[in-house]
Amino acid sequence: MDKFKKIVRVCRYQLSLQSKDMKTKVFFLLLFLYIAGLMSPVREFAGVVGERIAPWGFIILFNDLVIPFVIFSLWCIMVCEAPFQNDGYLYFAGRSGKVNWFFGEILFLTVYSGIFVLTIAVFSIVCGLPYVTFIGNWGKVWTTLAYTDAAEQFSIPFQLPQSLMSDSTPLKALLLSILLVWWVAFLLAVTVFMINWIFRTKIGVAVAWLLVFFDLTIYNILDLQLGSYSVISLSKLSKLTGRPPNFSVHWAILFLSVFTIGTIVLTTVYTMKRKGIE
Repeated sequence: MDKFKKIVRVCRYQLSLQSKDMKTKVFFLLLFLYIAGLMSPVREFAGVVGERIAPWGFIILFNDLVIPFVIFSLWCIMVCEAPFQNDGYLYFAGRSGKVNWFFGEILFLTVYSGIFVLTIAVFSIVCGLPYVTFIGNWGKVWTTLAYTDAAEQFSIPFQLPQSLMSDSTPLKALLLSILLVWWVAFLLAVTVFMINWIFRTKIGVAVAWLLVFFDLTIYNILDLQLGSYSVISLSKLSKLTGRPPNFSVHWAILFLSVFTIGTIVLTTVYTMKRKGIE
């Protein structure tokens, strides 16, 4: 129990630091402005046709090709300094113990990734106001944009996943999409942490960016089947239909689980063998 309290204390300490960091505030402001720009033509269309927007924008946005690339790239910049070390870091880590500090950092990255993803979900709803309504189906706005040429007429800046909208109920798709995006955000953050921690440098963000760029490269240059090894692709429900060239949800969970366990085990072993925490 004492160890768990120390782990939670490290997590709370890091959350407190990030909440006071100006970079964090600028980051979330940029996220809001970006999503507001994406949703602006959707609001315009809703106003013209006199219909309400169902609150499923998060799913739509994260099944586009470019939008996840932009958002995850910003996220990599946000966590580029992991593990975060301020002036009181050595004292706090020393009091907690090396291993407890490490797992506190992992817990922090898990919670912080969740805050990041849930904030985007909230922004996607807020940026649809005053036309948002909470209904259990996809709604006339999203279905009309997906199945007619209205998206082109109103210059909607993203693709709408027709197959996903045809095959899935929105609430189930939303929950699964949030889980996968949260998972991938955490993996990118823990990758930055692992590289920076092991090599005692700040090149972790470059490795995380490679993971993000890999997805964009696949769909522009490489074989689409390679998407089954792209963490960004595995966060998109429209790619998890189980029909070629797509992959299944079970594969996504398996791949992400192996990636997560491998990364954490490797970093844990290194932490336990490393002398000191500087």
